[in-house]
Amino acid sequence: MITCHRSNLEARCTQRGFTLEEVMPCVVGQAGDEWTIDVEHPAYPRVSRLPQPPQQPAPIGHGPGTELKKLLAGWPFYLTSTPDCSCNARAAEMDRQGVEWCEANIDTIVGWLREQAQARGLSFLDAAGRFLIKRAIRNARRGFA
Repeated sequence: MITCHRSNLEARCTQRGFTLEEVMPCVVGQAGDEWTIDVEHPAYPRVSRLPQPPQQPAPIGHGPGTELKKLLAGWPFYLTSTPDCSCNARAAEMDRQGVEWCEANIDTIVGWLREQAQARGLSFLDAAGRFLIKRAIRNARRGFA
């Protein structure tokens, strides 16, 4: 239960695509414009039903995925993405998710690197992959682009 001004509930309705009439069953008490609302009531507008704009992908060029691609393309690796690999999509995912996600999911990213190394017939050491990922994360934090 919450107590709020009527205008707060009206604003929440507008924000989430409901009319005040639709949500009135969740109003359990009224004292003038101060209303008591049962936020657990099925009529309470918990989630928006307005159409959500399509999520824009993070621009390629900023973030840990981009930094990892730069490290792999430089000496001594000289590795670049090919049209049939998932490198660009995974770099974009890393950029979109950000450095915290990448730090928490290093094992997943190491697996991606291992998978691509195997597909290219290259040797791969998990420790080296972890090192590169951590360096890419550090570079992204520092804002290298």
